[in-house]
Amino acid sequence: MLRNLLVIVAALALAGCQESKTKVLLGGTLIASPGAAPIEDSIVVVTSGTIRAAGTRKDVPVPQDSDRIDMTGKWLVPAGAEPIAAGKPADLNVLEHAPRSTADAPVRKMTGGNWAN
Repeated sequence: MLRNLLVIVAALALAGCQESKTKVLLGGTLIASPGAAPIEDSIVVVTSGTIRAAGTRKDVPVPQDSDRIDMTGKWLVPAGAEPIAAGKPADLNVLEHAPRSTADAPVRKMTGGNWAN
């Protein structure tokens, strides 16, 4: 009985360590790929490490049961070679200002749909 209880507690602890709930990044300025025009007041929907949708607030619905993160005043840019687009890995950098170079230090980084810092 004690062993079963420990297994259940361990499983719950591991489940709590994983960020699997849908995340919605709201209101930031999105640059989906290098050279793309900025999209102000954007929405990026991330589920299971993948971008489900990205675009303007008026075009992208917000899932009801989601973690909503206010990105107002922030800039969202790709963290790697893949664009920020539906079906792509959720790898992005959050900047305090418009990107100036590829060496800009992010204030927050998402890798595989999980926050790295």
